[in-house]
Amino acid sequence: MNLQNFFPVDHVIKLDAAEKQPAIRELVSGLQEAGFIENKDRYYAQVVHRESLENTGIGNMLAIPHARSDSVEKFCTILGICETPVDYQAFDGKPVKYIMLSLFPTGYSTKYLYLIGMMARIFNNKENAEYLKQKHSPGEIYDFLNKQAEIYFTSISEETKQKEIGNKPLVGVPSSDLDLLIRLDRLYNLNIETTTSSMIQQKIEELKKLIDNRSLTYYERMRKKNNNPFSVVEKNSCSGCHMEIPPLNIKKIQDRDGIHICTYCGRFLILL
Repeated sequence: MNLQNFFPVDHVIKLDAAEKQPAIRELVSGLQEAGFIENKDRYYAQVVHRESLENTGIGNMLAIPHARSDSVEKFCTILGICETPVDYQAFDGKPVKYIMLSLFPTGYSTKYLYLIGMMARIFNNKENAEYLKQKHSPGEIYDFLNKQAEIYFTSISEETKQKEIGNKPLVGVPSSDLDLLIRLDRLYNLNIETTTSSMIQQKIEELKKLIDNRSLTYYERMRKKNNNPFSVVEKNSCSGCHMEIPPLNIKKIQDRDGIHICTYCGRFLILL
Protein backbone atom coordinates (compact mmCIF):
# COMPACT_ATOMS: atom_id res chain seq x y z
CA MET A 1 0.00 0.00 0.00
CA ASN A 2 1.46 3.38 -1.02
CA LEU A 3 0.43 6.91 -1.95
CA GLN A 4 -0.17 5.90 -5.56
CA ASN A 5 -3.45 4.41 -4.31
CA PHE A 6 -4.54 7.94 -3.41
CA PHE A 7 -2.68 10.48 -5.58
CA PRO A 8 0.30 10.52 -8.01
CA VAL A 9 3.65 12.28 -7.58
CA ASP A 10 2.66 15.17 -9.89
CA HIS A 11 -0.16 16.02 -7.47
CA VAL A 12 2.37 17.43 -5.01
CA ILE A 13 2.89 21.08 -5.91
CA LYS A 14 4.36 24.25 -4.45
CA LEU A 15 1.91 27.02 -3.57
CA ASP A 16 2.54 30.73 -4.10
CA ALA A 17 -0.41 31.87 -1.96
CA ALA A 18 0.32 32.97 1.59
CA GLU A 19 -3.32 33.01 2.74
CA LYS A 20 -5.89 30.25 3.28
CA GLN A 21 -8.51 30.86 0.60
CA PRO A 22 -6.08 31.76 -2.22
CA ALA A 23 -4.15 28.58 -1.39
CA ILE A 24 -7.35 26.51 -1.64
CA ARG A 25 -8.12 28.17 -4.99
CA GLU A 26 -4.64 27.25 -6.26
CA LEU A 27 -5.19 23.61 -5.32
CA VAL A 28 -8.64 23.41 -6.94
CA SER A 29 -7.15 24.97 -10.08
CA GLY A 30 -4.47 22.29 -9.99
CA LEU A 31 -7.12 19.56 -10.06
CA GLN A 32 -8.78 21.21 -13.05
CA GLU A 33 -5.45 21.47 -14.90
CA ALA A 34 -4.93 17.76 -14.23
CA GLY A 35 -8.31 17.02 -15.84
CA PHE A 36 -10.16 15.78 -12.75
CA ILE A 37 -12.76 18.57 -12.66
CA GLU A 38 -14.15 21.12 -15.13
CA ASN A 39 -15.72 23.89 -13.08
CA LYS A 40 -13.05 24.97 -10.59
CA ASP A 41 -15.13 27.89 -9.25
CA ARG A 42 -17.96 25.52 -8.34
CA TYR A 43 -15.73 23.18 -6.38
CA TYR A 44 -13.81 26.02 -4.79
CA ALA A 45 -17.13 27.31 -3.43
CA GLN A 46 -18.01 23.85 -2.10
CA VAL A 47 -14.67 23.46 -0.32
CA VAL A 48 -14.82 26.94 1.19
CA HIS A 49 -18.41 26.31 2.36
CA ARG A 50 -17.33 23.05 3.99
CA GLU A 51 -14.44 24.91 5.59
CA SER A 52 -16.85 27.47 7.07
CA LEU A 53 -18.67 24.65 8.88
CA GLU A 54 -15.53 23.12 10.38
CA ASN A 55 -11.93 24.30 10.16
CA THR A 56 -9.76 21.50 8.77
CA GLY A 57 -6.41 22.65 10.11
CA ILE A 58 -5.72 19.47 12.10
CA GLY A 59 -2.33 20.59 13.43
CA ASN A 60 1.28 19.56 12.93
CA MET A 61 1.60 21.74 9.80
CA LEU A 62 -1.25 19.93 7.99
CA ALA A 63 -4.69 21.04 6.78
CA ILE A 64 -7.17 18.81 4.95
CA PRO A 65 -9.82 20.92 3.13
CA HIS A 66 -12.26 18.73 1.23
CA ALA A 67 -15.71 18.39 -0.29
CA ARG A 68 -17.90 15.36 -0.92
CA SER A 69 -19.82 15.62 -4.19
CA ASP A 70 -21.41 13.04 -6.45
CA SER A 71 -20.74 15.35 -9.38
CA VAL A 72 -17.11 14.21 -9.06
CA GLU A 73 -16.57 10.87 -10.77
CA LYS A 74 -13.27 9.89 -9.17
CA PHE A 75 -11.43 10.24 -5.90
CA CYS A 76 -8.95 13.09 -6.39
CA THR A 77 -6.39 14.58 -4.01
CA ILE A 78 -3.69 17.20 -4.40
CA LEU A 79 -1.08 18.22 -1.83
CA GLY A 80 0.23 21.77 -1.70
CA ILE A 81 3.49 22.87 -0.05
CA CYS A 82 3.25 26.47 1.16
CA GLU A 83 6.35 28.54 0.45
CA THR A 84 5.10 30.83 3.22
CA PRO A 85 3.27 28.98 6.05
CA VAL A 86 -0.42 29.91 6.16
CA ASP A 87 -2.37 31.10 9.19
CA TYR A 88 -5.11 28.45 9.07
CA GLN A 89 -6.49 28.70 12.64
CA ALA A 90 -5.35 25.10 13.12
CA PHE A 91 -6.12 23.13 16.29
CA ASP A 92 -2.58 23.60 17.62
CA GLY A 93 -2.57 27.33 16.82
CA LYS A 94 0.45 26.98 14.51
CA PRO A 95 0.76 27.92 10.81
CA VAL A 96 0.12 25.31 8.15
CA LYS A 97 2.79 24.33 5.63
CA TYR A 98 1.00 21.45 3.89
CA ILE A 99 -2.55 21.62 2.54
CA MET A 100 -4.04 18.38 1.23
CA LEU A 101 -7.23 19.05 -0.72
CA SER A 102 -9.58 16.22 -1.70
CA LEU A 103 -12.76 15.96 -3.77
CA PHE A 104 -14.61 12.66 -3.82
CA PRO A 105 -18.00 11.00 -4.42
CA THR A 106 -19.99 9.74 -1.43
CA GLY A 107 -18.96 6.15 -2.13
CA TYR A 108 -15.31 7.02 -1.52
CA SER A 109 -15.79 8.39 2.00
CA THR A 110 -14.09 5.42 3.66
CA LYS A 111 -11.07 5.71 1.37
CA TYR A 112 -10.80 9.40 2.19
CA LEU A 113 -11.01 8.80 5.94
CA TYR A 114 -8.30 6.16 5.71
CA LEU A 115 -6.07 8.62 3.82
CA ILE A 116 -6.43 11.45 6.32
CA GLY A 117 -6.01 9.06 9.24
CA MET A 118 -2.76 7.83 7.74
CA MET A 119 -1.50 11.33 6.92
CA ALA A 120 -2.36 12.58 10.42
CA ARG A 121 -0.29 9.76 11.94
CA ILE A 122 2.63 10.54 9.62
CA PHE A 123 2.61 14.25 10.46
CA ASN A 124 2.17 13.59 14.19
CA ASN A 125 5.47 11.70 14.32
CA LYS A 126 8.19 14.02 15.70
CA GLU A 127 10.97 12.64 13.46
CA ASN A 128 8.77 13.00 10.39
CA ALA A 129 7.83 16.53 11.42
CA GLU A 130 11.50 17.54 11.57
CA TYR A 131 12.00 16.38 7.99
CA LEU A 132 8.78 18.01 6.79
CA LYS A 133 9.76 21.36 8.34
CA GLN A 134 12.78 21.58 6.06
CA LYS A 135 12.78 22.70 2.42
CA HIS A 136 12.45 19.86 -0.06
CA SER A 137 11.26 19.48 -3.64
CA PRO A 138 7.74 18.14 -4.28
CA GLY A 139 9.29 14.89 -5.55
CA GLU A 140 11.33 14.47 -2.37
CA ILE A 141 8.27 15.12 -0.22
CA TYR A 142 6.26 12.56 -2.19
CA ASP A 143 8.98 9.91 -1.85
CA PHE A 144 9.22 10.57 1.89
CA LEU A 145 5.46 10.40 2.44
CA ASN A 146 5.23 7.32 0.25
CA LYS A 147 7.82 5.54 2.39
CA GLN A 148 6.01 6.56 5.57
CA ALA A 149 2.69 5.36 4.11
CA GLU A 150 4.22 1.92 3.55
CA ILE A 151 5.55 1.89 7.12
CA TYR A 152 2.11 2.87 8.42
CA PHE A 153 0.39 0.11 6.47
CA THR A 154 2.96 -2.46 7.59
CA SER A 155 2.50 -1.44 11.23
CA ILE A 156 -1.21 -2.17 10.90
CA SER A 157 -0.58 -5.46 9.15
CA GLU A 158 1.86 -6.75 11.76
CA GLU A 159 -0.28 -6.16 14.85
CA THR A 160 -0.78 -9.22 17.02
CA LYS A 161 -3.47 -11.62 15.90
CA GLN A 162 -6.47 -11.77 18.23
CA LYS A 163 -8.71 -14.72 19.01
CA GLU A 164 -11.59 -15.45 16.67
CA ILE A 165 -14.57 -13.12 17.06
CA GLY A 166 -17.86 -13.59 15.21
CA ASN A 167 -19.62 -10.69 13.45
CA LYS A 168 -23.17 -11.50 14.54
CA PRO A 169 -23.40 -8.58 17.03
CA LEU A 170 -23.15 -6.11 14.14
CA VAL A 171 -25.72 -7.62 11.79
CA GLY A 172 -27.97 -4.86 10.50
CA VAL A 173 -25.69 -1.97 11.44
CA PRO A 174 -25.58 0.47 8.48
CA SER A 175 -22.33 0.72 6.50
CA SER A 176 -22.33 4.49 7.05
CA ASP A 177 -21.39 3.76 10.66
CA LEU A 178 -17.96 2.62 9.46
CA ASP A 179 -17.24 6.09 8.06
CA LEU A 180 -18.35 7.63 11.35
CA LEU A 181 -16.20 5.23 13.37
CA ILE A 182 -13.09 6.05 11.31
CA ARG A 183 -13.76 9.75 11.88
CA LEU A 184 -14.28 9.08 15.61
CA ASP A 185 -10.98 7.21 15.74
CA ARG A 186 -9.19 10.17 14.17
CA LEU A 187 -10.71 12.52 16.74
CA TYR A 188 -9.64 10.22 19.57
CA ASN A 189 -6.07 10.29 18.25
CA LEU A 190 -6.16 14.07 17.92
CA ASN A 191 -7.49 14.32 21.47
CA ILE A 192 -4.46 12.40 22.72
CA GLU A 193 -1.90 14.33 20.68
CA THR A 194 -3.06 17.95 21.01
CA THR A 195 -3.22 20.36 23.91
CA THR A 196 -6.56 21.87 22.82
CA SER A 197 -8.53 18.76 23.76
CA SER A 198 -11.75 20.34 25.07
CA MET A 199 -12.96 21.29 21.57
CA ILE A 200 -12.09 17.86 20.20
CA GLN A 201 -13.73 16.10 23.15
CA GLN A 202 -16.93 18.00 22.40
CA LYS A 203 -16.80 16.84 18.76
CA ILE A 204 -16.23 13.26 19.97
CA GLU A 205 -19.32 13.35 22.16
CA GLU A 206 -21.42 14.85 19.34
CA LEU A 207 -20.24 12.23 16.87
CA LYS A 208 -20.90 9.32 19.25
CA LYS A 209 -24.59 10.30 19.32
CA LEU A 210 -24.81 9.58 15.57
CA ILE A 211 -23.38 6.04 15.77
CA ASP A 212 -25.39 2.87 16.37
CA ASN A 213 -24.79 1.77 19.97
CA ARG A 214 -23.80 -1.77 18.92
CA SER A 215 -21.02 -0.65 16.59
CA LEU A 216 -19.88 2.04 19.04
CA THR A 217 -19.65 -0.45 21.91
CA TYR A 218 -17.78 -2.91 19.71
CA TYR A 219 -15.39 -0.20 18.51
CA GLU A 220 -14.62 0.89 22.08
CA ARG A 221 -13.86 -2.71 23.04
CA MET A 222 -11.60 -3.27 20.04
CA ARG A 223 -9.83 0.04 20.59
CA LYS A 224 -8.70 -1.20 24.01
CA LYS A 225 -7.29 -4.37 22.45
CA ASN A 226 -5.61 -2.91 19.36
CA ASN A 227 -3.69 0.25 18.52
CA ASN A 228 -5.78 0.28 15.36
CA PRO A 229 -9.20 -1.45 15.34
CA PHE A 230 -9.39 -1.18 11.53
CA SER A 231 -7.91 -3.45 8.90
CA VAL A 232 -7.57 -3.00 5.14
CA VAL A 233 -8.60 -5.80 2.77
CA GLU A 234 -5.65 -6.52 0.49
CA LYS A 235 -5.46 -9.45 -1.93
CA ASN A 236 -8.64 -10.85 -0.37
CA SER A 237 -6.95 -11.07 3.04
CA CYS A 238 -7.18 -9.13 6.30
CA SER A 239 -4.10 -6.95 6.73
CA GLY A 240 -4.33 -7.32 10.50
CA CYS A 241 -4.03 -11.09 10.80
CA HIS A 242 -3.33 -12.08 7.15
CA MET A 243 -6.20 -14.56 7.11
CA GLU A 244 -8.13 -15.02 3.85
CA ILE A 245 -11.60 -13.47 3.62
CA PRO A 246 -14.28 -15.58 1.88
CA PRO A 247 -15.30 -14.28 -1.60
CA LEU A 248 -18.92 -13.87 -0.47
CA ASN A 249 -17.81 -11.54 2.33
CA ILE A 250 -15.62 -9.57 -0.10
CA LYS A 251 -18.67 -9.05 -2.32
CA LYS A 252 -20.73 -7.81 0.65
CA ILE A 253 -17.99 -5.35 1.62
CA GLN A 254 -17.83 -4.08 -1.97
CA ASP A 255 -21.59 -3.59 -1.95
CA ARG A 256 -21.36 -1.71 1.37
CA ASP A 257 -23.82 -4.21 2.79
CA GLY A 258 -23.48 -3.21 6.41
CA ILE A 259 -20.36 -3.27 8.61
CA HIS A 260 -18.07 -6.29 8.35
CA ILE A 261 -15.38 -7.48 10.73
CA CYS A 262 -12.66 -10.07 10.38
CA THR A 263 -13.87 -13.35 11.86
CA TYR A 264 -10.33 -14.11 13.06
CA CYS A 265 -8.95 -10.91 14.61
CA GLY A 266 -12.16 -8.91 15.00
CA ARG A 267 -11.02 -5.73 13.24
CA PHE A 268 -13.38 -3.63 11.14
CA LEU A 269 -12.69 -4.41 7.48
CA ILE A 270 -12.06 -1.56 5.02
CA LEU A 271 -11.94 -2.09 1.25
CA LEU A 272 -10.14 0.80 -0.49
